[in-house]
Amino acid sequence: MKLNLLLTFSEVWTKAWPILVAILFFGFIIFIHEFGHFIFAKIFKVKVNEFALGMGPTILKKQGKETKYALRLFPIGGFVSMEGEDEDSEDDGAFCNKKVWQRMIITAAGATNNIILGVLICILIVAGVGSSQKDPLVGTNTISQFYQGAVSNGEGGLRAGDKILRIDGKRVFSDYDISFLMQRNNTGKYSFVIERDGEKIELPEVNFAIRTGGNFSYDENCLISSVSSKLKRAGLKDGDKVIAVNGVKVETNTALMEEIGKDTDYTIDFTVLRDGEEKTFESVKMATVTVFDFSILGEERNFFNVVGGAFRYTATMSRMVYLSLFDMLTGKYGINDLAGPIGTVSVIANVAEQSAQNTDWSSMLMIMALITINIGVFNLLPVPALDGGRLFFMFVELIFRKKVPPKYENWIHAAGLVLLLVFMAVISASDLWKWISGIGFM
Repeated sequence: MKLNLLLTFSEVWTKAWPILVAILFFGFIIFIHEFGHFIFAKIFKVKVNEFALGMGPTILKKQGKETKYALRLFPIGGFVSMEGEDEDSEDDGAFCNKKVWQRMIITAAGATNNIILGVLICILIVAGVGSSQKDPLVGTNTISQFYQGAVSNGEGGLRAGDKILRIDGKRVFSDYDISFLMQRNNTGKYSFVIERDGEKIELPEVNFAIRTGGNFSYDENCLISSVSSKLKRAGLKDGDKVIAVNGVKVETNTALMEEIGKDTDYTIDFTVLRDGEEKTFESVKMATVTVFDFSILGEERNFFNVVGGAFRYTATMSRMVYLSLFDMLTGKYGINDLAGPIGTVSVIANVAEQSAQNTDWSSMLMIMALITINIGVFNLLPVPALDGGRLFFMFVELIFRKKVPPKYENWIHAAGLVLLLVFMAVISASDLWKWISGIGFM
């Protein structure tokens, strides 16, 4: 009986610890954000009524000399409640009575803290901390060499030694930009601006091969994982073992990749082994993937390229936020491609578990940097109820030297908050549905 209980606890802990790590990290990001507001409020002598981590009912609290510190039940947010923040107050320590530049610093400090944390994590990434590679190099924007069968080095194309400056009109800050910007366009045709022999050259149409794939991952035994919601609706599941592609048997991951690569109409018949039973799924619609046919030059690490690389990675991740938002508004991404707090915790937990199995924490650091920078940049968008929305009204006040009437500003923020809450409710419902059913809404 004791052995069974021990095994049960061990199994539970194996599943639970990644989730606990995810919740703690998510809570730490929230703390860093709210601490930014809090510390500058204190510096400018603003009265802070409450500093809370979490939302919902209070489970722990401590009353300080002026501020109540609280831990709330649901680890999905936090807040700093300042005197006169959303209403008029005659208190000298009220937020509304401080100079506009002080209020702007207090408001922007939370998001700024998140971005600073992102820079620090990126320094660890570029420095190779947590990586299983003994001596990883720092990536550059310069092409090192082309793989056999490369297409992009044809006439009017790229050359070894080219430094990539822009792709489809977007500046390339780091090596991560190359893959991200090319993934936004699945036609196989891209415009490049490169530097070659000290001269800036425009290449209006560089061709790359495209192939079928991108909907799931697989190991050396053809066990699939990270199956997209579209493929799950077609019938495939994480843990299925692919044994045939379009009627051709596959036994290795190399054979699986080759057979998928042979497909030309982006629909595939899969035969999988599930719980000892063969199942066939016909005409499964697949994604198209650009074949990256060159490698990037790496540099030996030193203080300057590690710090410089960290800032470039931060710029890359910051731009990902508004480019992804643009792609969502234009219909490229749907509701199933977004994640709220529940989905974010799930992603962090999965990456933490994989990192522990592979004894390589670089992916964990990367997802941590992406999330904290995402939160920082998103909060600075000029959207009502967000920090950026409040900053917008302060800029108006700074320019016209007159406040927008508080009641009108509050109405706008209230409307924005309602829309954000509805949006978060939909995203959270989608997260829960994906967690329970394994597929998305649409």
